[in-house]
Amino acid sequence: MNDLHIHLGGAVPSSVLWEILCDNGLRTEFVDFTSFHDSLTARPDQVKSLDDFLGRYFQVTEEIQSSPSAASVSAYQVVAKAYRRAQVTALELRFNPQKRRRHGLHTMDAIILAVMQGLERATLHYGVATGIILSLGRDLSLEANWQIIDAAIKWRSRGSLNGANGVVGIDMAGPESRSLELSKPWMSEVAAMMETARKAGLKITYHVGESSATGPKGIQKVIEAIHPDRIGHGIELRNATGKQRDALITLLREESICLEICPTVNLVTRVVPDYATVANFVRDLAGNDIPYCINTDNPYLIHTNLKNECEVIGKELGENAATLLELGTQHAAKHRFLSL
Repeated sequence: MNDLHIHLGGAVPSSVLWEILCDNGLRTEFVDFTSFHDSLTARPDQVKSLDDFLGRYFQVTEEIQSSPSAASVSAYQVVAKAYRRAQVTALELRFNPQKRRRHGLHTMDAIILAVMQGLERATLHYGVATGIILSLGRDLSLEANWQIIDAAIKWRSRGSLNGANGVVGIDMAGPESRSLELSKPWMSEVAAMMETARKAGLKITYHVGESSATGPKGIQKVIEAIHPDRIGHGIELRNATGKQRDALITLLREESICLEICPTVNLVTRVVPDYATVANFVRDLAGNDIPYCINTDNPYLIHTNLKNECEVIGKELGENAATLLELGTQHAAKHRFLSL
């Protein structure tokens, strides 16, 4: 099983984060583990939107992970838990190194190297193939994002070391509410970043169409400007109609862009009303020969794992579940960035 869309900030058990917090003597508002654990459990009845989800949880987890030792431990635990809970055999871990520098105290190089070392240990212990995707941020300056591009190129994978890779790709993530993908000047600069990364041998994925703020139009803008290898979520494609829908389906199919589907998090962030909606989306993708794969996104924040994600969608897919899930597995193997 391949998990190609999983965030470091949402994939580490609260017990591990609590130990890091206590060992480093970090001051927080939490008086005990129970209150800490509850605060890092995302519940659909409490989360108002995608922006609320991103702002409510990640600031805490990113701060705790903001040291080389914490980043290394966190990366190791992501892989260990993914293997033990769902028998994941290949995992591409994404994170934003700028947000783990503890306000400039640590260098990006130190954080990236630490994550690589954590993944190498996990690969050695569990036999899981691993790779790193560095996330740019919509909420960061263009200068800060260019620095991430430079770091990604510096630490790009030179091939698999017993299954462990270095940086294999670039992502764009963060709040969609500003609809930056609809801004021509901003997209022009981001396209230049992505092209620089691509020329250095890195693959491209991009969070877009995760909410109505970017919607189908945002998906089209990203495809036309950046031509990503994969798209994170893209669930808003289901709301495209008429000529726009036809154009998007043609673009996705002809460019063989794989959509990274993350069912549970879309429910938690109120992007979709139920799993049936996601299942219908999967059917639509398969029917139009658009590649897709099932992923976890933030497994410990939303209390899931890859096995569970496949099961909940499988129940909604009915008699075609085995065929459609296997197709997703095949797409994941074909479209992953890492080398085995």
